[in-house]
Amino acid sequence: MKKKNKYRGFTLAEVLITLGIIGIIAAMTLPTVVSKYREQVVLTKLKRIYSVMNQAIKQSELTNGECLYWETTLKPIDFYNKYYRGYLKVTKIEEMPAGNDDAILIYFADGSLLKSFRQGRDYNFIIDQKNLKKNPNGLLMGKDVFTFRFNNDLGAQTSVQAKYHKGKGFEPYRFDWKGTEEDLHNGTYGCDKLIKYAGQQADYCTALIQFHNWSIPEDYPIKF
Repeated sequence: MKKKNKYRGFTLAEVLITLGIIGIIAAMTLPTVVSKYREQVVLTKLKRIYSVMNQAIKQSELTNGECLYWETTLKPIDFYNKYYRGYLKVTKIEEMPAGNDDAILIYFADGSLLKSFRQGRDYNFIIDQKNLKKNPNGLLMGKDVFTFRFNNDLGAQTSVQAKYHKGKGFEPYRFDWKGTEEDLHNGTYGCDKLIKYAGQQADYCTALIQFHNWSIPEDYPIKF
């Protein structure tokens, strides 16, 4: 009489079924994992550029005086050379062709870059510089591009419109913000939908993320 093998292995059918179940679970969870990873990349770079730029401003103030009184009529390249040069670790500075608000591109070692324009007052932070080269007009505000502002002069702007920027350094774009989270979603600059980079809208997405302690809120309108 043959003894039963108490160490009987799995049949091929059982192995295939198990692998199929594992594959289904992986297919269901992988997009979420990838999305969370992309979120973390974005958040890490946003916090880094915010810290790096404000540290540079503080260091520059020791030589150039309080940033509230920095010149506001310079071209972006001249503004960079006077106030940022020597205080930022960059890999390259590139001047854009005429017709682009005299903009310059400031490249960083982590693969991100800043587009500085309008006298060094407005900034578009581009998460991946490779994407700008591949599809410059296809980038999405609030996902690929995030808006910051350095505003030390009111000019023709009212104090109400610029109160979240004047003399405060390098900050997420809050021009004309009314002060509520709801307003960060709505209005001219609201972070409420997918908007192409060339449209220059959805500028409040950066402020919305900072409003939530540099995290992506549950109702964030853009998926990563």
